[in-house]
Amino acid sequence: MFVTTHFAGSARVAGVLLLLTAVATAVMVPTRLMADADQPTLRLTLEAISTNTLPYTYSAIARIFSGVFLLAAAGLMRSVTTPYRPAPARLAMTALSLSGVVTIVSGVCAIMLTTIGPSAIAIDDARMLETAGRLDAARWITGKLGFTLAGLGLIALGPVQWRAGGLLKVSAVADVIIGVVMLFIWVDAATVMHRISGIAFLAWLVVSGLWLVAGWLKPPAPAIEQDDPQNATGEYEYGRPRY
Repeated sequence: MFVTTHFAGSARVAGVLLLLTAVATAVMVPTRLMADADQPTLRLTLEAISTNTLPYTYSAIARIFSGVFLLAAAGLMRSVTTPYRPAPARLAMTALSLSGVVTIVSGVCAIMLTTIGPSAIAIDDARMLETAGRLDAARWITGKLGFTLAGLGLIALGPVQWRAGGLLKVSAVADVIIGVVMLFIWVDAATVMHRISGIAFLAWLVVSGLWLVAGWLKPPAPAIEQDDPQNATGEYEYGRPRY
């Protein structure tokens, strides 16, 4: 009874955290677009940040929160998913946890840019511009790396959901497809795929969060040894109750 209660409690809290990740992500993307800081040169980028400091700051803060929520959710989901397929479950949760960590780093770099960038432009200081350039590069790399790790996490999660069975088999196939598409984040020419994968990942966060909060994910039935007397009576079949 304790195990079942603990499983249900962890699943629901993990679901809430995934939904919070979705909310933070939904705030991060439009505010980043409002800031219009994705410019071809560093100087233009810093000028955009200086002009649109508020939305860029909101985007950076939302990115940090999305990383924190995803990291916490992955920690709780580890105990929830491991009973199905331990190896891929651990791999998936490790990838999602790392995604959360590097996303936090990306957000911190963006926050630092809001203070260093405008000052570097205002006084035209070479050292500050160099520092700002490194921060912008770190923000860019960690942002893409976080998205990549999340995609790898979804790919690894596929076998776990397939083992869970039911509607999650359909979700398993979808997760693998979404995860593969997310890996194209490094291909600059695949702009349309970036948008599709971003929307798909947001949808995954919402659907998975709602699924866990609703308590629809049940712990797997314990495997029954072949010499178990109950199994001999026909009460169990293939390690699961027949009724």
